[in-house]
Amino acid sequence: MNFFRLRRNFFLVTISFFFAASGFSKIAFSSLNLNERDETLFALKQNFSGANEFSTIFRTKIKNGKAEFFPRAITCFPEQMQTLDFGRKLQIKNQFGQAVYDFSSGVLQWTERAQSFQESQAFSLPAAFNNTGKWYCSFEKKELFKGRLVIVEVATGKKIVLAEECELSYSTVPAKWSSDGENFIYEKNGALYLCNAEKLFKGILIREEFRKICAGTINCATWNDSNFITYISSDLIFQVGKNEIFSFGLYSQFIPLGKILGRLPQKFDAKFDIFFVNKNANEFLVVRDCEIISWYKKNLEPEGDIFLKPVYSASFFEQGMSALKFDAFWTATGQVALCAKLVTSGSGVESCALYTLDSSGKMMRQIFENDTHSFFARSPNDNFVALMSEENVFVYKVSSWKPVCQLKGERAISLAWCDEKNLCVGGIRSVKKISLEDFSVKELFASSANEAWWSGEKIVLRDEKKGAFIFSEQDRTWLKENQAQKSVALQNQNYRIFCGESKNDFYENAIYVRTLAGKITTRALIEQSVAQNSFGKKVAIVFDANENCDGLDSILALCNEFNLKCTFFFNGEFIRRYPSETKKIAQGGHECAAIFFYNINLMDKAVYNDTTFIARGLARLEDEFLACTGKELSLYWHAPWNKADKKIREEGKAAGYTYIDTNNPFVIPIGASGERHFSRSSLYEKFHLLINELLASGAEITTINNLGSIE
Repeated sequence: MNFFRLRRNFFLVTISFFFAASGFSKIAFSSLNLNERDETLFALKQNFSGANEFSTIFRTKIKNGKAEFFPRAITCFPEQMQTLDFGRKLQIKNQFGQAVYDFSSGVLQWTERAQSFQESQAFSLPAAFNNTGKWYCSFEKKELFKGRLVIVEVATGKKIVLAEECELSYSTVPAKWSSDGENFIYEKNGALYLCNAEKLFKGILIREEFRKICAGTINCATWNDSNFITYISSDLIFQVGKNEIFSFGLYSQFIPLGKILGRLPQKFDAKFDIFFVNKNANEFLVVRDCEIISWYKKNLEPEGDIFLKPVYSASFFEQGMSALKFDAFWTATGQVALCAKLVTSGSGVESCALYTLDSSGKMMRQIFENDTHSFFARSPNDNFVALMSEENVFVYKVSSWKPVCQLKGERAISLAWCDEKNLCVGGIRSVKKISLEDFSVKELFASSANEAWWSGEKIVLRDEKKGAFIFSEQDRTWLKENQAQKSVALQNQNYRIFCGESKNDFYENAIYVRTLAGKITTRALIEQSVAQNSFGKKVAIVFDANENCDGLDSILALCNEFNLKCTFFFNGEFIRRYPSETKKIAQGGHECAAIFFYNINLMDKAVYNDTTFIARGLARLEDEFLACTGKELSLYWHAPWNKADKKIREEGKAAGYTYIDTNNPFVIPIGASGERHFSRSSLYEKFHLLINELLASGAEITTINNLGSIE
């Protein structure tokens, strides 16, 4: 039974739920301000594990001693950004809603606003917008691993279901838009379909079965340009025009649509492989299971073989690291630029590297920053790439791979290109636009602020490190102001505001309003902040490190991203085979416990017939672990395959160990422990979904040692 097998093998995680108070990062209010019009400003701050720390300024108006409307965010934190309308507008999404910035007018307009504060941590579901911003494809969550795929018309809010049930993801949407923003490919029930958004919402689109491209997942198809789609069926690569699909899609169930461009040397795995194609559809890059990289060219000889001509093929290798994700494009010089999201083996620390492949079959590393934490963002015509590091943004010219611009001194959260010469940088304090023509930097609006006050009809927002912005609520424009005189008021002729205690465990405090005119009362400004609500459950995620470490890096990367500490149970064979990984798990602060030194059935009396056998096996495991890591094991254990009777448990207890029973009713195993062929689509592939579900439910993820007793 191999608990770290990620590819076509068994992988088991057990989740233990215990009811106990949790140490959440609570919502905290500060920097209150009240004007003569009964309008109030305040700052809200909440730090989730793995999330960026920022403070958002909100505004509302007091009426009858409470908020007349739910507080509206003024600062706009750039959790996600993308340009719309061919670079004329910038869209920003965060947990408080969605806004669009118009570069020509300088107006920031909120298009969607949250109507409650997010008390527990949860990922935002991704959205795939077309480049005009008129429509987007996204998920509606149905259950833990399932959702429905929908398309939304932004102007009207009208929604159409594309697929009633599909695999949920918090990273990608199974839809790809054409470059002109009119058509998109989507995945439904193991097949791909073409759709025209405008015709769909007008109700004049031909039936879905006539728009089928091929069987497969969204990994099987990509756009060459606005008119042609390249797709892979088994080991054959086809190119088909959008008009051909609309005209002959009915026949796709009988014969593949389009013309054959070539044959791959082996079948394409639609679930785990990805491919890229150049604009002329005569060169292809295939990445198999994030491991094997192969570059092919179309055979252009008139009587040439249908098989593609290999240019490069090798296992991806970066010493001490493994790859989590790839992206690629072709440069003007004919090279392939390949960006890899990497994770340091055993530690889960992520970084990013950019390589080039040339026709001689050589892979060269071009860019690497030790603290780079995100994928590159490439300009619309692939002339430049931008990378974010911890405190800098670098822009490189693709033709020379030399830096042409650097923005220093502020951590970037997101990047978005307007055109070949203008890049938007979503910083932790402000959103900026960088011009590559004169290297000027313009601050567009505030991402976060620590305090705010009124200056006449306008609002001044100040960050403790970067000066101030002046925001005009009337025309929704922003002006950078380095010097601003602070003005604070907590009382007017009608009300007084202050911070006090909250009965809601998710809040550090609450804002209260004292009515001074008429009947004197004191009540909470926001009812949600004082509604009685208690923390959720404590949860331990438990991994068995048994014989194989495949997939360990991706799991540790997610743990590292969200600052999660889990419990790992080791046996002696894992330590012997993977000493480096064992050491890095221990150094990462995860709790390390014992299975047994030998991977044997302790219920087999032919094997276990000595009263000291359990103690000796656990002691040997302790010694091996100490010699490998320099650390001691936690005194928790479970028998191999959890096969233990009362006598075995008592002997483990006599040796100083507490037995953890994964068959306990408080422990939920994901997958049956007796399965030999565990589905690859199960827990480890959806680990981010499980983490999101637990955090969104208000659970605290911790170790066995921090759980306390089972009720």
